[in-house]
Amino acid sequence: MDDAKEATKAQTFEDLKPMLRPTGIINGVMKVDPEKCSSCGLCIKNCPFTCLEMDEDEHPRMVDTYICMSCSNCMIACPKDAMSMEQMFRVKDGFFDTGFPPMKMPLEPKDAEGKPAEWTPVERAVMERRSVRNYKKDPVPEPLIRRVLEAGRFAPSGGNHQPWKFTVVTDPEFLARLEAACQAVWAGMYPVFTNDETVINMVGMVPPGVFDPRTQRGLRNIAVKELPVFFHAPALIFMGGNSRMNDADLGGGICGQNMNLAAISLGLGACWSNFGKAVNFIPEIRSKLGFDEPWSVTSVLALGYPKFKQSGLVARHFRPVTWFRPGSAGPQTEE
Repeated sequence: MDDAKEATKAQTFEDLKPMLRPTGIINGVMKVDPEKCSSCGLCIKNCPFTCLEMDEDEHPRMVDTYICMSCSNCMIACPKDAMSMEQMFRVKDGFFDTGFPPMKMPLEPKDAEGKPAEWTPVERAVMERRSVRNYKKDPVPEPLIRRVLEAGRFAPSGGNHQPWKFTVVTDPEFLARLEAACQAVWAGMYPVFTNDETVINMVGMVPPGVFDPRTQRGLRNIAVKELPVFFHAPALIFMGGNSRMNDADLGGGICGQNMNLAAISLGLGACWSNFGKAVNFIPEIRSKLGFDEPWSVTSVLALGYPKFKQSGLVARHFRPVTWFRPGSAGPQTEE
């Protein structure tokens, strides 16, 4: 362990409490229009953090204790446009107050002359893509999986290192074994994070973002089996990165987005499961999947046909862009 990690771990729980037990959390709040709601429950099914439940009138409401990350998954699943965001998730004056700018819908496309235009098919796929966590049981045809893999294989990479490789799992028995094994890893680890005496052992071992309440909620939901690790998808693509190659994480991210967009273009749904990296803690399974050192699993792409509509336009943070334009006296930042 390097000196920085040693110095971090030497700090006490009280020193690190702002990060380990963050304050200033303002949860997202979703609101339902009872006049529009059909009580179908798709918003509840499509919330990865179990933030919603049915009230006595069979309309969705926020549960008593929750973390809503303002992903808008409930909104895009609603066939009646009955859901709306009343308040976005943010953190105020706490460790994780990283700046939460306003949420905005996609800007209207314009052509090179600044006139109204239409999105290209690629742009529309980017804008409307959402993570799919509810799948039909239908298997994904191998020719389509191969096209997704090829989109990844031809991604750009620094120095042409191509620091990735893939393992595909479609066997139902092995899928069930992988789900059980990864869930057990997180179920065993979660109590370490909730205990004030043991959580200090994780400092320096994981990135600070792991202590973010949104990440912790996801970990908790998997630990108690409220969120499947692999979402019961009929196909998984394990992506491996090689630590001896240039920018393996960055290259893997670029490669993965290629694969994600290819999947969407083929009528499939897709979602990245970073919790699938639990296989790195299980030597037997890691080796069986083909990721011995210097390879490791960097993420897992779940693939399948969406069970219901899980795509559409949503608002996202609008962080001002700074421009250096020809002839300007200095930087110009958008308002």
